[in-house]
Amino acid sequence: MAETIDRTFANAPSETSTASLRENAQQGMQSIGDLNFLIRSVVGAVFAALLFSIATMMMQGIRERTPEFGVLKTLGFTDRAVFILVVVEAVLVCLAGALSGLALAMLAFPYTAKWIPGLSMPLVIIEAATAAACLVALVSASLPALRAARLRVVDALADR
Repeated sequence: MAETIDRTFANAPSETSTASLRENAQQGMQSIGDLNFLIRSVVGAVFAALLFSIATMMMQGIRERTPEFGVLKTLGFTDRAVFILVVVEAVLVCLAGALSGLALAMLAFPYTAKWIPGLSMPLVIIEAATAAACLVALVSASLPALRAARLRVVDALADR
């Protein structure tokens, strides 16, 4: 039927080109350009921004709680224990954010799948996002945690 319609309007001023909905969606996606490159670029920029913002947040938190770390060290906490406390805090914050975002995405996917055929949230995406959140937390918290671990008790309590 589609070929008959296309032949009928072959020499008309506005020719027709009949295609299935799937082909039409694929042509629309190709007209955007290299979608994979675009997505990877955006995700890379987001990860870089996350690293800087979380590292800044952790550094500020360490500065504000310097006397508290001094008290912990006075009570017998080792450098290693303080380091682990700071890293665990960062991992918990990042995981909470990632899991909240994934939950919202899973709620939104059924609605957006109506307009974008084949859209789904596979388990591997959830696993990758969770692993990426942990990686971002570990990388961004390593320097602040090292600073907190190397903190001397005398320096930490000097302002009190």
